[in-house]
Amino acid sequence: MNVDTAPDRQRTTVRSPGVRDTVLDIVLGMHADRTWGRTSMERIASAAGVSRQTLYNQFGSRDGVTQALLSRETGRLSYGVDRRWRQVRSRGGNPADCLTAAMSWVLAVSHDHPLLPAVLTGLDHNAACTPLTALWNAPADHLGIHGRGAGAVAAVTELCRRLDTAEHGGHPDRLRGVEAVVRLTVSYLLVPAATTRARSQIAQAARSLLPDNGPPVRRGPLNA
Repeated sequence: MNVDTAPDRQRTTVRSPGVRDTVLDIVLGMHADRTWGRTSMERIASAAGVSRQTLYNQFGSRDGVTQALLSRETGRLSYGVDRRWRQVRSRGGNPADCLTAAMSWVLAVSHDHPLLPAVLTGLDHNAACTPLTALWNAPADHLGIHGRGAGAVAAVTELCRRLDTAEHGGHPDRLRGVEAVVRLTVSYLLVPAATTRARSQIAQAARSLLPDNGPPVRRGPLNA
């Protein structure tokens, strides 16, 4: 990433949409090296090569930077899930195959990501990230992220439900099955060394809960 912090002229006149992503990339790096907790808006502006006023105009506050970063990273996560699902489907895979591929990708991309494991699991092993996940779990009317209080898990779950519903009509058991597989995936983020076993278990659960011929078999009466 090329970050110009020198010319005062550029620091006060930058209006490119790229400024926003530049700032968010810098902040993501600060989370990676655990310096975010002691970072001021002035330091962020200096690193991004913009004025503090530009930074405040873009994000409103330090919490606004956090909200924007969470929104962007969750959007990228959802995009990746959607892409993997559609890639496997285009090659003839059934929904269980698609969900397995998408969740395996989530495991892989989360492994080295400085935020996703904490955001997805809600557990912070880095104390400096505590304010971040607290914001992510706050009510939607406080955060305004995606216009609702959905966190990363809910966003990914809803996306996978929609993709499965497009082919199988949204049977309640299948919707619950999708959620179960997503949450199983999240649980394995707590034990990242178990990647091979995790993928096997995710595939097994997806095949069981999302049979290709329709909803899973239930015991007892079906409540509409």
